[in-house]
Amino acid sequence: MTQLDTSSELLGKYSRPAALGVAKYAQLRETLAGAIRGGHWKPGSQLPPERELARLTRFSLGTVQRALRELADEGIVVRTQGSGTYVAEGRGGIDEPMYLRFLGGAGEPTFLPLFPKVLSRKRISERGPWSEWLRQTGADIVRISRRISVNGEFSLFNRFYFNADTFPGIASAPLSTLDGANLKQMLGGEINMPVTYVRQRISFVKFPEEAGSAAGVRSGTRGMLLESAAMAGREPLYFLESFIPPNDRQLDVSS
Repeated sequence: MTQLDTSSELLGKYSRPAALGVAKYAQLRETLAGAIRGGHWKPGSQLPPERELARLTRFSLGTVQRALRELADEGIVVRTQGSGTYVAEGRGGIDEPMYLRFLGGAGEPTFLPLFPKVLSRKRISERGPWSEWLRQTGADIVRISRRISVNGEFSLFNRFYFNADTFPGIASAPLSTLDGANLKQMLGGEINMPVTYVRQRISFVKFPEEAGSAAGVRSGTRGMLLESAAMAGREPLYFLESFIPPNDRQLDVSS
């Protein structure tokens, strides 16, 4: 479907009520992702032109363009110069089993797939909650920042910390190879040991600017911060911060 799409069909069937503080482009991004996930546009089919989408959805052209850019970053659509935007033939999900667990409508767990996009990787010298966990003296700590689409419904901001001396392969791998990768499993694979212990902590915080921008909410929006620290045997593996914006899912953090 292209020119025959109607705004009432697109917005009425696939949009969710916008959570407080969610930016317009993020709201549109999730609506378009929902339409693709629901089969409104099939793999390989072309989406309407940007100006037509702006007319159908009543969002500005700039909002439409940013929503499409983020869908392209997440591997959901492919944008071709001079040709248009197409639904990707295969979605770029994490390449090993990795899910967030939510409570379903009847109290049953629902496992939602994650679609990560690496935003940056850098060595850091500042101290924080990760410093106590990755406590080796003089440790060379690397932080990988990612935007992670949760089943195309909403996006969270994720910061992944680890010791570069322990995991030199991931610290130096081309960033393009880390998109869609299960970093937790890669770290365990480098030392050939599975994760044996995970500690988690939840708090409610105001999102810093970087987290808000990646998650599509205003800086200062209150949401959930899920901190996780893991070990393989006696070896600290990683420290993880996940900024989860307001959404209508119930996260299950039980063991």
